[in-house]
Order: sequence, then structure tokens, then C-alpha cells
Amino acid sequence: MQNKAAGLYQDTLDLPALTMASAQHSLLLDIAFVGERIVAVGERGHILYSDDHGENWQQAQVDSRAQLNAVFFIDDNTGWAVGEDALIMQTTDGGVSWHKQFDDRDAEVRGPLLDIYFKNAEQGFAIGVFNKLYFTDNGGENWQNWQEHADNLDEWHFFSMAVSDGHNAESSSGNSSIYLTSEVGLLFRSTDGGENFSPLQTDHDGSFHGLLVKRDSTGKDVLLAFGVGGKLFSSTDSGNSWLAIATGIESGLAGGSWLTDGSALIVGANGVMLKVSSDLKHVAKYQRDNGLPLNNVMQTGPDSLVLVGLGGIQRMLLTELVSPSIKRVSSSTGVQHD
Repeated sequence: MQNKAAGLYQDTLDLPALTMASAQHSLLLDIAFVGERIVAVGERGHILYSDDHGENWQQAQVDSRAQLNAVFFIDDNTGWAVGEDALIMQTTDGGVSWHKQFDDRDAEVRGPLLDIYFKNAEQGFAIGVFNKLYFTDNGGENWQNWQEHADNLDEWHFFSMAVSDGHNAESSSGNSSIYLTSEVGLLFRSTDGGENFSPLQTDHDGSFHGLLVKRDSTGKDVLLAFGVGGKLFSSTDSGNSWLAIATGIESGLAGGSWLTDGSALIVGANGVMLKVSSDLKHVAKYQRDNGLPLNNVMQTGPDSLVLVGLGGIQRMLLTELVSPSIKRVSSSTGVQHD
């Protein structure tokens, strides 16, 4: 019986995702814009897309049932998603259907990929646990092990990736930097288009699970790094020095995005939401009444947000951050030196 059962076993990597009416309420871990379309990814290979600012959702055709952790689009048609066992999926029709490009199930050390980024249609990077770092120069048809290009001898996990100028990391002279978040208060930065990644140290002793980056008027990168224990750090000099920002929370922070007014919205465990002012000097904390963990958030209109997490898709208005439906826990000017 055991041999028969073993013969019937199929890896979830090889099974197509099931179409489920409840998919939009399942665990969703990341979200991205594709022109006017919104795409969300999560457990069981679920990928959903909306063409009406998140009001209605359709499930994509996906040829793997493995959990997907992150999604990235280089243009309105072409995108990639990454997940368990170093799975990399690609779409060429704006997220309607997805096919598998790569997995690493036979690796000596198996583990998930946690983020992906393409600096142009051909060159991209994928990162994950145990120092997993892959590079492609042909649109994902082939992926190379790129670990030797990161100064990460202790093989710390890589959690997330961010770039100062969106898709523009073309210049090998360093016009844009690529940043990776890691463990023990470390981040890694490449100023040569991803050829080399060097460590940046903060006074945090835990993991940074997310990072927001934008370029200021002087050409320097402004960064917000966040992670376990409600820790939030900022840098206004491209990561050379860091300030700790007091949040007053211990809930883990998972994802976030810049808002159109220049402020940042960061979300995490227990339905926590932090709004950081554009000058990085003020933090207001809110909590969703349902208390469900949030993994990411995106502004989808002048006053509208879409959030993803354990409860699937959630929609809200920015004005709700000051309404009774959101518990405003505190507002502070808690910037402190490391």
C-alpha cells in the first residue's frame, strides 16, 4: 500500500492551482499594479486579478499549486511570481495565465524564494532563504546561481528587494541601487546594477522583512526598513547611516508602500497599520478591527487602498484611518538615534 501511495504522489509544484470561489479570501501575500490591473498572489498557487480597482476579482490560470510569495511586473503584459522550492512563474498576458520557468526542488538545501525584481525585460533577480540569489539575463528562460556576487558568507536569508527608481536600474555606474533585506539587522546594497551586493549594518539585531525606497531631490535614496518586533529604521543617505523610529508596537511588520502624498503605509501582524509622514518624523498607528495579519498594501486610487493578508483581499479608504472603523492607537514623533 505504501508503494502504491508513493506512486500516486504528485508534487504541488506539478499540479495546477484549483479554481476556487473562496480564493480571494485565502492567504494572499503580495500585490502589484499592472497598468490599471491589480494582481495578488498567495497560497495554493492562487493568483487573482482585478480590473476595477479591487472591487471584483478573477482567478488566473496557474500551472502550479505551490504557495507564491511575491509578484513583480516589468510592463503591462510580462510579470513573474516566486514561491516554494524556488519556484518562478511567468505571465505574458498581464496575469491571466502563468507558466513555470524554474524550480529548485532537487537542491541540497530546499527553500522558498521570497521576492523577485527585473531591471529590464531580460535581466532579473530572485532571492530567498539560505542566501538564495538567482540571476537571469534572458527573461527567465535560464537562471544562474548568483550567490557569489553577495558578500554574505554566513548565508543569512534574503527577505525582500527594492530599487530606488522603480524599474530603472540599468546603469552599471550606480544611478540606481538595488537593496536586499536580511537577518541580524543587515541589508545588502548593489550600486553596480546587481553585479555585487555589499552589506549595510544597522543597530537592529533581528530580521528586516520589508523595505521601501524612493529617491529625494538631491539624488540620495530614502529608505524605510521594517520587520520583526515592530522595528522600523530609516535612512536618508542611501543606507550609509540609519535611525531607529519608535513605533510603540511589537507586532511584526510585513509589507508597505509609498502613498501619493509622499507618506508611507506599513502593515503587519494583528491588523497593525503604521502611517509614516513624508519627512519620516511622525508615525501614526492604527489597527484593523478584525485583527487579521496583513502582508501588503497598495494605494489604488486617490482615497482607496487594497490590502492582502490572512483574510485575503481587503479594501478600505484612506479616510477610514481617522474613522471609528479603524482604531487609532497612537501618534508620535518618535524618531530616535540608533
